[in-house]
Amino acid sequence: GAVDGASVALRGPGGGAPTETRTGADGAFAFPTVPAGLYVLSVEAPGFQRWTQALTVTATTAPLDVVLPIPGFSETVAVSAPKLEEDLPQEIERTGVRLQTISRVQIENGGYVDVGQALQSLVPGLFVSPRAGAFDYVSVSLQGSRTNEILWLLDGIRISNRLYNGTTPLDTIPAHMVERVEVIEGGQGLFYGTQAVAGVINVVTRSFTEVSNGRVQGGLNTNDGGSLNMFARAARNGNKVVVYASKDQADGFNNFPSSQYAPSTSDRNRSYDVLTLGGRYAYDFSDALRFSAMYQRSDVEVDGIRPARSSVSQVGGHAAAFNARTEHLASGKLDYTPRPDLELFFKGYHHRWDSAWTERRNVIGQPGATQVISDGEFWGFRDSGANLLARFTPDPRLEYFAGYDLQRYSGEDDVLLIAPTAETVHALFGQVRTTRALLPRATLALGARYNAPTNAQNAGVWNASGQYDFTPNVFVRGTVGTAFRYPDAYELFAEDPTCCFGNPNLEPEKSTNLNASLARRIIAGQTVFTVEATGFYRRVTNLIVDVDDGSGETTITANSPEQVRVKGVSLAGTGQLTAAVSGSLSYTYAKSERNDLAGGYAAIVGIPANQVQATVDLHPTRLPVGLTLTVNAVGELNDNVSGFGLVPSGDYVITDLSGRVFFGEGRRHRLNIRLENLFDADYATGHSRGFPDNATTPFLVRNLGVPRTLHLSYSLGF
Repeated sequence: GAVDGASVALRGPGGGAPTETRTGADGAFAFPTVPAGLYVLSVEAPGFQRWTQALTVTATTAPLDVVLPIPGFSETVAVSAPKLEEDLPQEIERTGVRLQTISRVQIENGGYVDVGQALQSLVPGLFVSPRAGAFDYVSVSLQGSRTNEILWLLDGIRISNRLYNGTTPLDTIPAHMVERVEVIEGGQGLFYGTQAVAGVINVVTRSFTEVSNGRVQGGLNTNDGGSLNMFARAARNGNKVVVYASKDQADGFNNFPSSQYAPSTSDRNRSYDVLTLGGRYAYDFSDALRFSAMYQRSDVEVDGIRPARSSVSQVGGHAAAFNARTEHLASGKLDYTPRPDLELFFKGYHHRWDSAWTERRNVIGQPGATQVISDGEFWGFRDSGANLLARFTPDPRLEYFAGYDLQRYSGEDDVLLIAPTAETVHALFGQVRTTRALLPRATLALGARYNAPTNAQNAGVWNASGQYDFTPNVFVRGTVGTAFRYPDAYELFAEDPTCCFGNPNLEPEKSTNLNASLARRIIAGQTVFTVEATGFYRRVTNLIVDVDDGSGETTITANSPEQVRVKGVSLAGTGQLTAAVSGSLSYTYAKSERNDLAGGYAAIVGIPANQVQATVDLHPTRLPVGLTLTVNAVGELNDNVSGFGLVPSGDYVITDLSGRVFFGEGRRHRLNIRLENLFDADYATGHSRGFPDNATTPFLVRNLGVPRTLHLSYSLGF
C-alpha cells in the first residue's frame, strides 16, 4: 500500500537546508529540476521506521522505489514513482482536481468483503447504497450525481456497463484483490471520455513489488456466508508477477420484511456466489521500456429476487431468480520513456460481460407447479479499445499531454430485446499545463477533447483547472469545464415491440461543471491532517429519455430539453492525528434537481441532500492490535414508485466496528472481526410495488439493508 503524507527530504552535496516535499495519496513524490550530483534522500512517516539512502542524480536517473519498514512487521510498503498511466490520477490532482485514495490497508482494516461496501464506508462525500448487501447492484451519487454519471475503471480499463450505464459493476468486484481505489471528483471527460460527468472511480488491483510476498485468507459470516482468497507476487530478472484468486459465497438474508413475502414465494434469501481469478505480469526490457499485461475472470451467480409478484399478470412468487455471469477483462500495454522529457504508453483492452437470466415462478394454488419465465436468456456486452497517451516536457516550465482513444462497444439482450449492433468512437485530446518551475506557487492546465462516434453525434469538451498555494500548507484549487455521456446500447439499439425502441441518432448528454475548494494542511509533530471545503455546480442538458412514440403502448429514446441542475458543498477532514490514530470526518450537502417542460425544478429521486461520514482507526505501533469504527449517516431522500408516487426513504445511520489482532513472528498471522451494522439499524435501500397472491391491489415493497452481521477471518502472510 502507498503512504500518503510521508515527509521526503533531499539534501545536496553542499549541506545546508534540504529540499522537502511530501508524498501524494498514491505514495509518489517528485523533485523537479534537480541538478546532477550526489544527494542524500530520506523518507519518514508516522508508524514507520525512517528510510535513508545516498544516490547520484544524473540526466537519466531512473524512478526510485522506497520501502518503509514497519516496526516489528515483516511486510513492507513501497513509495514509488509509477508509470504514466498509473500516475494519471495524481497528475490530474496536481493541476487542481480533488482526488481521494482508499488504500488496501484501510479496506483490510475494515474487513470489507466487496468494493461496494468499502466505498460506502470509506469515501467522504460518496453516497453508496447496496440494494441487498455485498455483491449486488448499488445506487451511487458523487457530489449529487445520478448513478450513470460516474465512470468506473479497473486498472484503468472502463468497466461501466455499456448495455445499461445506470447498472453499476460492483456486484462482481471482491475487496480482497484491491491495492487501492482512486476517486477523482468533478467532470473528467478530457482524459477519460464518456460518462465521467461527476467523476471517475478507478479500482487498482494488487501492485507489483520488488519483494516476494503473499497471503492466504479465509472467513465466515453470520449470513451463512464465507470467503477464501489469496494473492502472491514476485520479481526476478526484470520479470514481475502478481496472481490473485477469491471465492465468496453466502446463502444470504431476507432482504424484505417477513410480512411482505407472499405465500407463493419460496426463494426468500438473497444469495451470491462469486469466483474471481486474475493476474498481472510486467517485464522491464530496460529502465526506459516495460511491457505489462493483466487478465481477470469472474464467474458469478447473484440473486435478483422479489417478495411477491410485481404484476397481476404473473402466476406467482419467485421459485428462483438469478443472473449467472461470466466476465473477462484483459489488457496489454507498453510504457516507453525514450528520453527524460518524453514519456508515453500504448494500451489495448477487451471487456466481455456475458450474463444469463433465469426466472421461475411458483403457480398460485398449484403446490409444486412452476412456470419458467426465462431459462438462461442472454444479456451482455463487449467493450474493446486502445489508448495512446504521451507526456512531453521540452521546457521544464511547461508540460504537454496528447492522446488518442478508440472505443468499440456493443450490447445484446434477449430478455429486453436489444439488437447486437456495435458503436465505435474515435477521440483525440490534449492538455498543456504549467509546472512549479514557471509559477512556484501555482499550477494551471487547459485541455480539450473531440469525440467522433459512428452512430451518435460528435461531441467536444474542454477543461481548465488550477491550484494556488498561499503557503506550503494552505491552498485553493478548482476546475471548470464540460463533460458528456454517450448513449448506451439500450438507448441506441433497443428493438422490443412490447415496450421500447432505441434511437441511433441520439446526441450525447452534455454537462457544464465547476468545482472549487479551499484547503489547509495541518502538520504538527506526528499530525498530518488536511481540511478542505469544496463547492460544486453541475448543469446537464440534452437529457436522454424514453418518450411515447405516439402509439400509447411503446416508447422511443430521444433527447429532451429538460435539464438537471446540481449544486452543493462538502466539508472534509482526513489524515493522521497521532502515530496511533487516523481518521476522517465529512459532511456533504447536494441539491440535485431536474426541471420539467413547464420550467419548474423538483428533487431527483434516490439522491440524499445531506450525508455525514466519519472514520476512526486506532493502530498502536508497539501493540499487535487495531480497531476501526465507521459511521455513515444518510439524510432523507425519495423513491418514485408506480402507483404510489414519491415515497420517503433514506434517513438512517449505519455503524460498523472492526478489530484486528496480529500474532506470530513478524505479525504474519492476522485475525479480523467485523460487526457490520453494529446497532442493527432497520433501514430501506429502496422501494417498489408488489401484489399479493390473490389480490389486485398493490402494496409498497420495502427493500432492506443488511442486518447486524458478524464477520470473522484469519489470514497468513508469507
